Amino acid sequence: MFFAKTLALVSMAAAPLAFALPAEDNSQADYWAQFCDDTACSQGCGESVRVSNPGCLGESGRKSIRFHGSPDNDYSLVVSPTGNCPCQNTCASVPSGSTCWDISAYSGDQSFRFISGNCGSNNC
Repeated sequence: MFFAKTLALVSMAAAPLAFALPAEDNSQADYWAQFCDDTACSQGCGESVRVSNPGCLGESGRKSIRFHGSPDNDYSLVVSPTGNCPCQNTCASVPSGSTCWDISAYSGDQSFRFISGNCGSNNC
């Protein structure tokens, strides 16, 4: 009997916590990119990164990007000639509806980042 009462009290005390926990944030679409070593998006593809994340990606020497998921916006790829994305040397719109994008023209560049919307002016 003591065990049943204790269990009931613990359950009642924990119940409000379940309602106070934050809900999972699903505000960003699941649109992902993988940088690959060849132009056909089939060799040496790295870890998937969320395209909506504007963080710097050190993907020097990569020749293509494989996309998967559903885009929620128009995105562009900012290309920097050196590491750590210090400036924009080139910028290109991510092709809509494409699952493989040949970026071999940028294989000599060292860092990349995705931005939402259109490209600004080059500033390197």
